[in-house]
Amino acid sequence: MQFDTYIYALFLPVVFLIYWWLRKRLTWQNAFLLAASYVFYGWWDWRFLGLILITTLTTFFTALPIGGNSRRAVRRGFVAANVVVNLGILATFKYFNFFADALRDLLGALGLHADWPTLNILLPVGISFYTFQAISYTIDVYRGKTKATRQLLPFMTYIAFFPQLVAGPIERADHLMPQLTSPRRFDYGQAVTGMRQILWGLAKKVLIANTMGNYLDTMLYNPLAMNAWTIVLAAILFAIQIYADFSGYSDIAIGSARLLGIELVANFRYPYFSRSMREFWQRWHISLMSWFREYVYIPLGGSRRGKWRTCLNIMVVFALSGLWHGADATFVIWGTVNGLMLLPSVFMSRRETTAHASWRDLPRCLGVFALAAIMFLIFRANNLDHLGQMCHTLVYGNWAALPMGLSAMLYIAPFVVVEWLGRKQEFPLKHLPLPTAVRWLIYWGLSLAILFSSTHDTQQFIYFQF
Repeated sequence: MQFDTYIYALFLPVVFLIYWWLRKRLTWQNAFLLAASYVFYGWWDWRFLGLILITTLTTFFTALPIGGNSRRAVRRGFVAANVVVNLGILATFKYFNFFADALRDLLGALGLHADWPTLNILLPVGISFYTFQAISYTIDVYRGKTKATRQLLPFMTYIAFFPQLVAGPIERADHLMPQLTSPRRFDYGQAVTGMRQILWGLAKKVLIANTMGNYLDTMLYNPLAMNAWTIVLAAILFAIQIYADFSGYSDIAIGSARLLGIELVANFRYPYFSRSMREFWQRWHISLMSWFREYVYIPLGGSRRGKWRTCLNIMVVFALSGLWHGADATFVIWGTVNGLMLLPSVFMSRRETTAHASWRDLPRCLGVFALAAIMFLIFRANNLDHLGQMCHTLVYGNWAALPMGLSAMLYIAPFVVVEWLGRKQEFPLKHLPLPTAVRWLIYWGLSLAILFSSTHDTQQFIYFQF
């Protein structure tokens, strides 16, 4: 079930009404929330529910002896078992064919013939997200950061909570579990904020991301047939599309959770208004980068073992981040290049920056955006051949002709202006310093524009494939 569909527009109000009707009975409320989450997830394919159930039950039952055993070797064994099971499921469905093909190509280059079957299976939507969430719980129990729960129902809801199940934010147990095990009270202000955030998320997805996607489908279908400026413009458009698409999803997820009295962690903080690549990665897909920092970067030594070891740790994190995004060499290249872009900051003294960019920071913000757009062009490539075609056009293509798709700037310009003016808030619509009539005019205008645009071709959220 997608957020930008009429089905979800019916699903969420029904869940909202029944959920708060059960507010005096926490167990029933959680049971209903779990059932709603399973309906939401099973809407794509009911067979996916078996995988999420395996992940949930194995994680729950392996965490119990981890939290209740004093022998370190035993606790480590259960952690390892849970990580192996969860990563094994993820690797089978997401990476088996990738590594099988890579090994076959390597053996072929050495003159050895290898021919083995590959798996023709459908990638379960959101598997990378809930797998990482389950692993973080097990490790946090081992570290003593959170206690192993003996309440199966809230834990199942923690893994399957529908607003953030498919594309995050990736939640930690010490943040979400206490909210699920405690009674919730309806907060009108929280619900209003949630509705505004959902509206802004839908506007980003339907009005901006989908529009950019329609342009890009034409512009990048055959890069060799385009001029160089078209590829440059495509990089800009995709940078806007992926941000509007993914942050739009996060806004709808966080807003939906707020309607249910639950707060999720922020996942984006205006990353294109960053003044360095380091700051960009502190503002982009925050929950994932925080996960890698906590469970990969710091265990590897973080920045405690010298600058060159820090560089190695950064490269490992970003290579794994690229692989997490997809089973294709382009994602690994994208992650590796982003890691390389961060290495100079290891040897430079850090400049203290204000919380929000100012007008004087615009040149630096534009520089960061340009670098991010170039990197995302690698991300957008369908495969290595497609990436090679785009690079060929950039190097040898016609720089004299105007790019196609310039009309897309009519959508981008007002979007960037609104984001800039609202950059000091969690999202631009949270508090509008305008008269009530003007605010409602904006809300209704956006709603009507979304309804009109949703009648045209829609595009799946980009991060559903991860």
